[in-house]
Amino acid sequence: MVNLNLNDIEANNHFNTVKDIIQSRIRNIIKSGISINGCKASPFGELRNYLQSLLNDNELERLITARPNTLERIIASITNFYPDFIDSTTDSHFVLYNIFVKNCYDKSDKFSKYDFITRIDRDTCPYCNRNYIYYISRSKEIKPQIDHFFPQSKYPFLAMSFYNLIPSCQTCNGFGAKEEKDPLIVGLTNPYLLKSSAFSFTFEPVSSRIISTLLDKNSIKVKIIKNIPGHLEVFKLKDLYELHSDHVVELIFKSKIKYSDTYRTYLEKYKEKGLEFSDNEIDRMILGNYATEEDIHKRPLAKLYQDIGKELGLIK
Repeated sequence: MVNLNLNDIEANNHFNTVKDIIQSRIRNIIKSGISINGCKASPFGELRNYLQSLLNDNELERLITARPNTLERIIASITNFYPDFIDSTTDSHFVLYNIFVKNCYDKSDKFSKYDFITRIDRDTCPYCNRNYIYYISRSKEIKPQIDHFFPQSKYPFLAMSFYNLIPSCQTCNGFGAKEEKDPLIVGLTNPYLLKSSAFSFTFEPVSSRIISTLLDKNSIKVKIIKNIPGHLEVFKLKDLYELHSDHVVELIFKSKIKYSDTYRTYLEKYKEKGLEFSDNEIDRMILGNYATEEDIHKRPLAKLYQDIGKELGLIK
């Protein structure tokens, strides 16, 4: 719902942050082996060759900085040539999970999720635009929620790939929503490939009460008229947005009393006092939310507000 902007500069900065962590673990496993089910084992055959290839900076960089479309090609190649890598019952999968997830992604002293999210510069969940991406941990630290678009449980070799790490909210990333679902199976689009125009909101009256009781949230129903079916189903967007009808009712109320015309005229008078508002700033104050597409990520429900605001003529 909220697109993320490709940023290859930050993808390369991310690579430089994690390169030594990953390669150090690979060297250690190749040299000393790894304990699997209580037995010491050393990687051999195809797995050993793959790990050796990642000790080449260029090869590892290609994996870590691969763009979203390339990630799908990597999965197709691994599935074809190294099927054991995506089979969670195999030793190969265990080793890859240990390298990329347990000894990098899960280690807060090695990989800072907060620093990573600042590189992406997004505030609300791109899957739903309903919640902010930060939460309070048990240790009372402010932390971001990050989703592995292609789940780490199935594709551990992508666990540190920049464009596979998606800022999200706990609702979308949690139980009953995205969890470890495979986008290739459930039909999800990576937010880096998503356009905000793929989703569009409107509303419909439930009854004539929309005229007599303008602030009754039960008088209207929020509808998503453009969507990506997989997103609608996985993230329960239809049901969740129906809970936000009160926001739409308030916008309808503003349109009924010609709020935008009156308030716009009022704010424009401040030019005489040396305080000048841009059209965008006035639209934002009229809506009570950000009014441009590039700002949708800054506040929850901004996409809903913009679509309904335009439909009602509050903004252009």
